[in-house]
Amino acid sequence: MKYQDLVQFHPIESIIQLRDANKSAAAKVLVSTYEISDPMAQRLNDLVFPQIQFDTPQDNKGLLIVGNYGTGKSHLMSVVSAVAENESLAPLITNPKVRASAASIAGRFKVLRIEIGAVTMSLRDIITTSIEEVMAEWGTPFRFPAADKVKENKTSLEDMMAAFHKKYPDKGLLLVVDELLDYLRSRKDQALILDLGFLREVGEVCKDIRFRFVAGVQEAIFDSQRFAHVADSLGRVKDRFQQVKIVTTDVKFVVSNRLLKKTSQQLAQIRSYLEPYAKFYGGMSERMDEFCALFPIHPDYVDTFQRIPIVEKRGVLQIISQAIKGLVGENVPEDRPGVIAFDSYWEAIIDNAAHRANPDVKAIMECSGTLEGKVQSAFPKKTYKPMALRIVRGLSVHRLTTGDIHSTIGLTPEELRDHLCLFHSGAAELGGEPAEDLLTVVETTLREIHKTVSGQFISSNVDNRQWFLDLKKTDDYDALVEKRAESLDNGALDRFYYDALRQVLECTDVPTHVTGYQIWQHEVEWREHKAGRLGYLFFGAPNERSTAVPSRDFYLYFIQPFDPPRYSDEKRADEVFFRLDDKQPEFITALRLYAGALDLASIASGVKKQVYEKKATEYLLRLTKWLREQLLTAISVSYQGNRKTLVNALKGSGGGGNLNVRDAINLVASVSLAGHFHDQAPQYPIFSTLVTYGREGNATQAAQEAIRGLSQSTRTKQASAILDALGLLDGDRVVPTQSPGAKFILDKLEAKGQGQVLNRAEIITVLERDVDYMAPDTLRLEPCWVSVLATSLVYNGDAVLAIPGAKFDATNLAALATTPLAELAAFKHLEKPKDWNVAGLKALFELLGLAPGLAIQVTQGDAAPVQQLQKTVAERVEKLVLARQQLLNGLPFWGQSLYSEAEVAQVGETMRRCKEFLEGLQAYNTPGKIKNFHLATAEIASHKAAFQRLAEIDSIERFVRDVGQLTNYLSQAETVLPDEHPWVAEGRKSRTELLSQIRIPENRESDAFKTQLEKTLRKLKADYIRAYLDLYRRARLSLTQDKEKSAILRDERLAALRRLAVIEIINRQQLTDLENEFGALKTGRPLTEKDLDSEPQVDYWPRLEPTAVSAETRLNNLKSQLEAVHTAWTQALLSDLADPVIQANFELLKPAQKKMIQSFVSAKQLPDEISKDFLDALQQALSGLTKLTFDLSGLRAALFPDGSPATPDEVRRRMGEYLDQMLKGRDPAKVRIVVT
Repeated sequence: MKYQDLVQFHPIESIIQLRDANKSAAAKVLVSTYEISDPMAQRLNDLVFPQIQFDTPQDNKGLLIVGNYGTGKSHLMSVVSAVAENESLAPLITNPKVRASAASIAGRFKVLRIEIGAVTMSLRDIITTSIEEVMAEWGTPFRFPAADKVKENKTSLEDMMAAFHKKYPDKGLLLVVDELLDYLRSRKDQALILDLGFLREVGEVCKDIRFRFVAGVQEAIFDSQRFAHVADSLGRVKDRFQQVKIVTTDVKFVVSNRLLKKTSQQLAQIRSYLEPYAKFYGGMSERMDEFCALFPIHPDYVDTFQRIPIVEKRGVLQIISQAIKGLVGENVPEDRPGVIAFDSYWEAIIDNAAHRANPDVKAIMECSGTLEGKVQSAFPKKTYKPMALRIVRGLSVHRLTTGDIHSTIGLTPEELRDHLCLFHSGAAELGGEPAEDLLTVVETTLREIHKTVSGQFISSNVDNRQWFLDLKKTDDYDALVEKRAESLDNGALDRFYYDALRQVLECTDVPTHVTGYQIWQHEVEWREHKAGRLGYLFFGAPNERSTAVPSRDFYLYFIQPFDPPRYSDEKRADEVFFRLDDKQPEFITALRLYAGALDLASIASGVKKQVYEKKATEYLLRLTKWLREQLLTAISVSYQGNRKTLVNALKGSGGGGNLNVRDAINLVASVSLAGHFHDQAPQYPIFSTLVTYGREGNATQAAQEAIRGLSQSTRTKQASAILDALGLLDGDRVVPTQSPGAKFILDKLEAKGQGQVLNRAEIITVLERDVDYMAPDTLRLEPCWVSVLATSLVYNGDAVLAIPGAKFDATNLAALATTPLAELAAFKHLEKPKDWNVAGLKALFELLGLAPGLAIQVTQGDAAPVQQLQKTVAERVEKLVLARQQLLNGLPFWGQSLYSEAEVAQVGETMRRCKEFLEGLQAYNTPGKIKNFHLATAEIASHKAAFQRLAEIDSIERFVRDVGQLTNYLSQAETVLPDEHPWVAEGRKSRTELLSQIRIPENRESDAFKTQLEKTLRKLKADYIRAYLDLYRRARLSLTQDKEKSAILRDERLAALRRLAVIEIINRQQLTDLENEFGALKTGRPLTEKDLDSEPQVDYWPRLEPTAVSAETRLNNLKSQLEAVHTAWTQALLSDLADPVIQANFELLKPAQKKMIQSFVSAKQLPDEISKDFLDALQQALSGLTKLTFDLSGLRAALFPDGSPATPDEVRRRMGEYLDQMLKGRDPAKVRIVVT
């Protein structure tokens, strides 16, 4: 579908000249083609025609037609003047109402049309000269007096009209002037004041004679700031002129009805096309009719154009025509709304070179051009670039509408989205609310524009979120950086190359090793041994580095690529050189821009400094990207005179294809230096997992983990791996004698005499400051591994390790494991342990029930007895903990503690000391550790009493557990029976006696006592069961009695009472009490002693249910109560019905009801069936009675208000007062009192 399928395009290309209306043929076209909107029709009918006509007297004024260039101002004046001149043209007017109103001026005037050009004549001279010329043509010659010969001009104009009327007595003279505003703008102050004075007189004379004046201006001059300096003169002119404005709606009407006319079918197609996009914009749905009428022009296009004071003479209609002309044959886009917004007008502005003569327009064009160029070349989000360019052009056009080009007025993201109909297909895929999603895209695009130009050329107002072209921020930072970059020398480039290299080698956060030198401590993996080696990474040549740093295992040199120094490659085994050989133009450009930006940032401040730093960061990213992508081929590596590219050096190294620069450098260095590392330390351990020694190395942690592994029964995988690498493991056993490192230390220790120690300096050699190893020419072990080896000797009982303030042998290995590695690595010395304590070991094994001979096996290095000892110790500790806890908790018997507080304290303390003694033995879990056991036999024997107490508590606990079920049963039984029951007293007495006896230590150990105690408990249980069964059978109905209860509940008397309960005056409480009693009677089940064997009660709780009256007696009583209540209710009803007041109601009953009541009264007994009709008859008969309920608590409060005794007279008086109060407002004869 093409645009031409949706619009009937009628271009408006020519500019209408006012004088075209002088020709009759042109006048016809002008009148017939003028589109009149309803608002314009109203202004013509209400303002223009009434002011021009002269048949109806009124205060006629001059007219000013106000409209921007190209809005139809000249066309309107041509139409009005043509109809006023030629009556035959009036029928050609397109609007019927205007056509009718035009009759008041049609053909009534001779017309003079003037277009004022670039002249210096006064306004008076221009008008008078033009009138004189046309008067001569009309055959009514007239000469105005010279301006310096008259005091005012109205008389001259009146004289001119007198001469005019001699020939044209029935006509008026209409003077129409175009381009008046341009003329007035060109006038100097004094001349302008004279012109405005003459204009005022022209307006004034219109009210007295048939002279009419109409002028066209581009803006409302009375409101214009351009004429503020002559405000007084302008104010007097304003009083005599009427302004008629051509507004935006008039222009839109012309666009929709002439320029872009559409059929109803085309409008429907356009609506169908636009509706899917409406959800992305605020207000499009509401303005859909306007969008369709003006399609493809955005309605806001015209609104914005009207606010631009600096526009071309062609005007909006011609501009739109030109835009549509190039579009009409194109396809309507399917991926966006094909609407032309005001951003497209920017192209027309910049195409007109004349606009550059205006300083403001030129400044906007330059700012916009630079901004657009930056977006074209550097905008990061390519898919958003078309939107970004439209935003730039839209803001450029909007900048022309604000008056002050430096004001902080602009457009919000929402306004940009809606006024420009911005669109991006990605917004439809976000899945949220469409308008908000598109707004997010617009906001993102704005931020990216702002970032692309480093905050220049475009700004936002944080108070109102408006974005605008900022002509105060027009520094082209990129150009300044490029200029500075060109002036940098090779030395500067090397310096900044090293800055970038620090990034890719990840040295930015690492401090240099020596201040003033670009040298860092560096670590390279010795891959064959999975161990790190420490050395240095240096930016520069060997002869440039500091000699103050201690020697290490290697040096990596990165030579300057642009200004390399003179140096000699001595082909040393510990030196590797890296050189950037392939310096591609892309790299050099990025490096220069980075250097230039940083250089400018160093001398800038404030915002400019931030911009340069940001740009430097951007260039650095480009630079490091190149280094990461190209460095493997661009850099060469030299080792011992052999030079090759980095990529060739990596071949065969096993490095993957995804290595970063740092890893590639480290891998090449590792491969190159492997032989050197082996020559340095031929016996260095081979680790199974990588250990490192740098700033974030894991060697310290790994060593600490290995030491913890020696102190615990279980080890982590890491601990085992380290111990294995050091040669300390034989399977899972620690065997220090097979480790080269441990044997190195042990040999030196064994060489010492009795009482001598092996100092640290005899084990570890200090090569230089902070560089020390054990056996530096063979093992070359770091101090952290020496700490592990020394700990293994302590573990095995072969040595005691001394550090400042502490010594560690096999017994306190756990404390050694928690000591920081730094303290262990700085140990003072190692010494030999003491001899075996054989007597103490035998006593210990005997105490724990083990064979004393096992102690001899321990001294011979056998670990099995030690394991057996530790197992027994663990078991005894657990038993002591449980026994002591039971003791503290009370060892309960029948709810009471078996032990007195004094016994608990004494026995508990004995057990606590024994437990601590046994826990101390747990440290001796190897033969090496147990060699340090030094307790005397007497101290060991002191703990026998604790084991005896432990056996006693174990025995009594088993007995209490056995009889616990009986005592628990009896305790529950005591809560079931009432306190006054004889069994309760007997049970409490037995409990007191038994508790007193069992607390005697001899009884607790006597089996005979325990047997008698259990027999007593069982007798108490049997007695209880018999007592409970007796009470149960008394409190429950038997099955036979249950049948009697059921028969009573079916009794007709009870049914009659339930039916009568609905009568208001009946005392229902009696029935309620009766039924509650029946409900409380429960039926029992056949219960035997076996049913109570496990639980002391079933569905009956004697303590809560009184048994003074048996269930059988209560049932018999209820039979009597039922008869009594039935009789009482019958008598109460008969008594009430006998009342004369009630009998008076009998006449109001229906005959059938009256008969039933009279039958009841005469029979003096209730009918066999209490029917609903009988109840209704009773209710109506007794309806005059009122039931008054007294509750006992209220009655008691009335008779005894303070709770004290009262005399009969006081009770009688208070009762009378209470009755009077309760009966207030009621007829006592009709009241029936019921007490509840």
